[in-house]
Amino acid sequence: MINTEYSPLSMLSQSVLKNRPIIIFIRNNRKLLGYLRAYDKHLNLILENVKELRTSFNIKQKVNYRERFFSKLILRGDSVILVIPV
Repeated sequence: MINTEYSPLSMLSQSVLKNRPIIIFIRNNRKLLGYLRAYDKHLNLILENVKELRTSFNIKQKVNYRERFFSKLILRGDSVILVIPV
């Protein structure tokens, strides 16, 4: 039996219970900032009030920042790189 108090998923449980936002780094140089509502052992996430932040570079090496908003989002776990509580 896993002691959930000290497991890596306990941070996600605390984010759900305390309604705190999290930052998620995903593939293709994208970041998500939102509220976690549910998750599973594969790190599939259900998020609400999500802001996607995307960074890209053009030919002249100028940095472009883009933002999108999603009221609800289901994220597949294999695209998650890093999760940080805010």
